[in-house]
This record gives sequence, structure tokens and C-alpha cells, in this order.
Amino acid sequence: MKRSVKIGLIAGTLMCLVGAVGIAPTLYFKLTNRGTVSAQQAFPTPKVTKTPASTPAKPVISGHPNSISFPSVDINNVPVVNGYYNAKTETWNLGLSTAQWGVMTPEPNDNSGNTYIYGHYRPAVFAYLHHIAIGAQAYITTDNGYTFTYTLEQEITVNPSDTDLFNYQGPPILTVQTCTGTWFQNRQLFIFKFDSVTKTS
Repeated sequence: MKRSVKIGLIAGTLMCLVGAVGIAPTLYFKLTNRGTVSAQQAFPTPKVTKTPASTPAKPVISGHPNSISFPSVDINNVPVVNGYYNAKTETWNLGLSTAQWGVMTPEPNDNSGNTYIYGHYRPAVFAYLHHIAIGAQAYITTDNGYTFTYTLEQEITVNPSDTDLFNYQGPPILTVQTCTGTWFQNRQLFIFKFDSVTKTS
């Protein structure tokens, strides 16, 4: 009986050793490759999916401004000329009977950006603009035969050194500026949202 037990123990031990030898490579691989992944896992082959053809970008309509009107306050067809800022004198060019389009801002367009037009507080230009009401419309005609329509959304008064309007990024808007205050020391900004554009000629 004792002899058979010994044989059984020896046989069992041998079987365990054989099994251990068999699983050793697997254990070694698992222990030495913890935290790693295969190349296929790291860079899987992208699935090929059919995507619809992209819609062509809508052409942007824009034009150099020729005139600006605010019919609700009887300001009509004020000529618009190019406006420039002189960094040396820290002044903008101004006309006595014209408005100016800040050439560093976008032309009137149906895509994006802030079109900036400014002018004197004079009867021939923007002296009556402060009477305009929220919801009133402005119209800009361009040299290529378009009329851009805008609606007044807000009016604010700022210090002449405030240049935030030039940082605008977003849907197309129009900012119109004139002077205000007892000594015309401040700037009144009328901010219009873009409504539509039509071909008029």
C-alpha cells in the first residue's frame, strides 16, 4: 500500500512538472508584456464607410459699399468712401458729406464679419441717426449692383479708445458709428444684423 502511494505521488509530481513546463512560456509572455498592445490594437484599420458627397460651399456675395440709407430717419443715399486710420496722428479720415467704410473690415457680405461704417454728426451725414429705433432697417448699395439689408439690434455709447468692434468674429453684421455727447467726445455705435441681399442692377 505504501509503495502504491509513493508511485502515485511520484506520478502526480511528474505530471505537475510537465504541466508547469507547458504553461511557462505563456506565463512568461503575459508577465513581460503587461501594459502593451498589438500594432493592430494601437492602429486599427479604419472602417471604410460610404459618405455622401459634400455639398459645395455657398458662394459669398459681397461688394464695395457705394451708399448707405436709413429711411426711417430720412437719411438716404449718403455716399460711402474708403476710410483709413492714421496711426501717427491717431485719427480717421472724415468727409463733410460722406460716410466712410473702414477698409480694414469686411465689405458688406452674406457670410461673416463686421462691416464698419462711420461718419460725422452732420445733417448731410449722420446727425439724425440717434433718432433711429430698434428694428429699423439700413440699406447699403454696392459697386457691383447689390443691396444689403440690415436690421438694428442695439445701440451703445463707447469711449473713442474702445476698439472691441474690430475683434468681432461671427455672422455678418453692420456697425455704424458717429459722435455723441455734449462735446462730441464719445462714440455712438449702431449695431445691425444682416437680413438679406438682393441684386438690384
